[in-house]
Amino acid sequence: MTNTPARLGLDTGEFGQDPRAAVIAGASCLDMAGGQRGWCEDALAGMPFPCSPELLKPLDRLHAVNSRQWDAEDRVRQAEDCEIPAIKREIDELNSLRHVLIEQVDRILGTAWDGNENVPPLTESIGSALDRLSVLTLRIVHAERLVGGGAGAVERVAILHRQRDDLVWSIAVACEDLVSGRRRTPRPERMKLYGKSRR
Repeated sequence: MTNTPARLGLDTGEFGQDPRAAVIAGASCLDMAGGQRGWCEDALAGMPFPCSPELLKPLDRLHAVNSRQWDAEDRVRQAEDCEIPAIKREIDELNSLRHVLIEQVDRILGTAWDGNENVPPLTESIGSALDRLSVLTLRIVHAERLVGGGAGAVERVAILHRQRDDLVWSIAVACEDLVSGRRRTPRPERMKLYGKSRR
């Protein structure tokens, strides 16, 4: 982890001219240095198929976006009234970019299994589960900073680690179910819209 300012963007070649692919600039206390992805290594290792190198780039970006969004949500709670609209717009843009990256992760992972419409779906896609893993990992990092605050903080960290272990296990089992054909991914259509077209 590093405190150095970083820029996070998506190549327009990957997403066409989607305005959500604009560069997000700013510093995060949890930005990753040198492409570290310790937050998801155990989940990737538990998948019943080789990890595609193509998958690592959007996962790195997803975790960085979640880190930036966490920081922005912290800032908005302490901001002056006049600062809140700009930070809220930043949060919306980051959240929109987050969904783009989740969808990219799901597209890459989807090549590892066939979709069978006659079996029950998972409750969420693997990309969404990895996004939850990213957020839970960030929550653990922040909770560990408070451990000096007493026994309650120590217990909270222990609970979060148990929740994380369960989530990693659940992702592995879900991937096994997808590869075996026992389950399928949920339908990809997303109904939530972020902002309105001005055209």
